[in-house]
Amino acid sequence: MRLPHTLIVLSLLAPMGAQAQAVNDLTRVLRARQVRVNAANFQSLQGQPLHRNNQDLRDFGRFAEYSKGLPHDALGEPDPVQFDALLAALLTGNPAQLEAVVLGGERMLANPQAGFAFVLEGADAQAITMGPAPDFDSADVSGEMIELYWMSLVRDVRFDQYAANPLIAAAANALSNVDVYRGARAGNGFVTPATVFRADFSGAVQGPFLSQFLVKTVPFGGGPLAEEADINPPPPGVEPTAHQPIEQRIWTRFPGDDRVTAYNEWLDIQNGALPADPVDTLEDMDDVRRYIRNGRDLAEWVHFDYPIQSTLNGALVLARQGDFLPKGLYDSDPKASPRAYDPNSPYRFYENQEPFVTFGNTDAQALAALVSGTTSLRGQWFQKWQVHRRLRPEEYGGRVHNTLTGARVYPVPQELLNSPVLPWVFARNAQRNLERGLGAQGTYLLNQAFPEGSPIHPAYASGHSTYIGAGITAIKALYGDFPVINPQVVNADGTALLPFAGTLMMFDELDKLASNVGVARLFAGVHYRSDHDNAVRLGELYALRTLQDWVRLYPEKLPNGQPFAGFKVRTLGGNTLTVDSNSPKLPNFVSRVDRFILVNVDTNQDIRTVYNGDVIDLSDLGNAALTLRADTFQNIVGSVRFVYDGATVQIENAPPYALAGDNLLVDYNPFKFTPGTHVLTATPFSDHEAEGVGGVPLTIRFTVQE
Repeated sequence: MRLPHTLIVLSLLAPMGAQAQAVNDLTRVLRARQVRVNAANFQSLQGQPLHRNNQDLRDFGRFAEYSKGLPHDALGEPDPVQFDALLAALLTGNPAQLEAVVLGGERMLANPQAGFAFVLEGADAQAITMGPAPDFDSADVSGEMIELYWMSLVRDVRFDQYAANPLIAAAANALSNVDVYRGARAGNGFVTPATVFRADFSGAVQGPFLSQFLVKTVPFGGGPLAEEADINPPPPGVEPTAHQPIEQRIWTRFPGDDRVTAYNEWLDIQNGALPADPVDTLEDMDDVRRYIRNGRDLAEWVHFDYPIQSTLNGALVLARQGDFLPKGLYDSDPKASPRAYDPNSPYRFYENQEPFVTFGNTDAQALAALVSGTTSLRGQWFQKWQVHRRLRPEEYGGRVHNTLTGARVYPVPQELLNSPVLPWVFARNAQRNLERGLGAQGTYLLNQAFPEGSPIHPAYASGHSTYIGAGITAIKALYGDFPVINPQVVNADGTALLPFAGTLMMFDELDKLASNVGVARLFAGVHYRSDHDNAVRLGELYALRTLQDWVRLYPEKLPNGQPFAGFKVRTLGGNTLTVDSNSPKLPNFVSRVDRFILVNVDTNQDIRTVYNGDVIDLSDLGNAALTLRADTFQNIVGSVRFVYDGATVQIENAPPYALAGDNLLVDYNPFKFTPGTHVLTATPFSDHEAEGVGGVPLTIRFTVQE
């Protein structure tokens, strides 16, 4: 074999004799190629999923699918010629066809070709899928829209006032009783002011609403301690800072600055027109930069953030805080090496070496930015444009308005049409229209935090949730968990930080960061909860698949000669996985529990879907033997864990996934339902015995009567 010219030259120039010679690995180019080939082969063997949407276009028509940016008629329904032209162009990815679509306003389609792009790390953009978005007329959509309407009413309520605010109490009570609600609940199954609007994973419900990663000063660059620069190590309670500290105070909007409240304004926005009164200049906004205090501030943070911003800030905060652990020594070069190593990091066992380019802060920040800004978003953009094309909540709000005003009847669920939140929304929009000089006419539109409303790309699922789910997974892979140094909360007017009297853990706060970033888009009115729940887990899967490639790249070995065993990663489902180049076996879909079905065990027949708040009257059912089955996406998952009244009562490793399980002779075993009110949560996992990656859970509170 002929050697590459460069290697021949290097070998000739290398010093000879007793001098140390340069490393000239003539096989390096082949080995480097083989690393890439092995990674590509592994990824290609993980299978290609079948992508499916909810068939709303077939079942209901064009009004039920995303069309913002196209021309619309007076009802806000898209021009059929341009809608069909866009759909055909999306499915081919042909740039010329996309350019031929006639838009309705100045705003352009947001990157509809991105899902056809390839990546060089981890899973391909089309290699992982999500289940169909909730149907237009489903109970899921009803609960989601009711939540969004409530969130639009409470944007200006400070997070630290949730416990005492009557509107928050009303929102929590309403969400406790909708047929389907997937946000966090208390142990009794009720949504409370302490859990309302939070995501349903454990870290998101610990401590204050706002994550420390959106509160604490971001340390750009290492540096001395601000309070005690000459003390090594820092005394308890003294927080490490940096040469260039970045306070997380933002320009935000004034209280009550809700938009898209008038029907004609809404119609223009659907056509893709720029807002008539954008109010996006600093002169028209609050002239005091504030820390995030409430839903409006949180929404404004995700209005202008860059895709890697929350992830990078999180990595920087954790790295600087973790620089004093576990050795307890001040690091003179904190930008290089973390002290809070991942438990499997070889550098936990080295005495003469510290990490920097590999296993160090550089590695963590680069990997977190990669999965946030590239691999996961390309996968989500394929889901948005080429698979689901779900209409935005602001579009759905127009269907609600036109139904209630009699302009046209759409198949909006009666639970939503009858919700007590809608008269509040009507009155609020009327007041806001009067304040804005648009007349005093009320509407049932879902008002928006942004003047332009949502972006010009479909809702399902959230890009923000995708990239933060990926980002926090990468961060957790490179670091270990530890308590936050000097936890803080925001003061009443958002101008300063105050000490928080309690212990908060870094990984919990990362999970809460994922909740905050995703829920921020709900406060803005531009996404549904299911957009977040599915997307954050899609991002997690893309990050885990990328980690499997990265494990192949490291030369480090343990002192005993054993290779790096893989990253330890705590997942959103609560399990800790060891991720190496070939394991664990990861799913190529985001799993979830879709519904609970009441089953007659004696006949093996389905009786009905059981929703939150339902009553199961045993006497009406002839005292038949019963159970509840959890239906999942996909139909077969690794396992489903059932938690009944706070205790795990069953883990089912094969379908049908039901309380009390099944046996070889019958499909189901009977479950003993006792009179009273009960809480049931079912969570899918990718492996047997509730191991592996967790999916989207479902919780219901129901009553049994004899």
